Amino acid sequence: MHLTPAKLESRGPRNILEETRSTGDTVSTVVIASISDQDWYISRTHGVYHIPACPKGEQYALLLITARGDALDLGDNRRFPFSISARDIAEDLLQDLQDHGIFVCADSRPSSAELEGATQRRDACYHRLISDGDTMWARGHSFREISDLHRRAAIEMGVEREWAYVPARMVECPACGERVKPAVAVCRHCGAILDKEKAARHGLGTGLVARGTPGPRQDLEDRSNRNCQTSSS
Repeated sequence: MHLTPAKLESRGPRNILEETRSTGDTVSTVVIASISDQDWYISRTHGVYHIPACPKGEQYALLLITARGDALDLGDNRRFPFSISARDIAEDLLQDLQDHGIFVCADSRPSSAELEGATQRRDACYHRLISDGDTMWARGHSFREISDLHRRAAIEMGVEREWAYVPARMVECPACGERVKPAVAVCRHCGAILDKEKAARHGLGTGLVARGTPGPRQDLEDRSNRNCQTSSS
């Protein structure tokens, strides 16, 4: 079955509609609504589907689904073409996403009751994830056990959790080689100035060592070496 290329159509800031037409029966359509703040991409043999994130300040985003064609490989270069209904596609896409505020609308737009129900399901799921995160964190305080879903749930619910924050990436100080946070003005290990402008702005330049210049310890060692050379001569 020949399929025409997918096309994206934007109708306002909250509606991102995707439509794919096949040569089969494509009369019926299904609308998926999302209150999630995350983009979801789902790949199937009959196409890749993008469920858009709900834009800030909007109640939902929409994805329009129509029937698509696919084919079974029977071997010996034989293929059996068939059509997949919009309803079947939508139910397949949403089997793991309904707890994240994504659902099939009964009409072309979600009703207030549907939005409220989706919000309740999402919040219940996120509270379970937060509880699971607390349990895993109590076992060993390991960030590795906490998934992005756990962190997203805590952030989405506005819950303060130590495990919800990813540890800052550390870099090596070019002067002493110790690990420090990126973009710091002064190394806390050796006192080297790593950002002159930031250090001066906060009054941290006095008595500190500029990057690439010898520090007080190095000056003392140089003086000692010079005194030893003078005595031996």
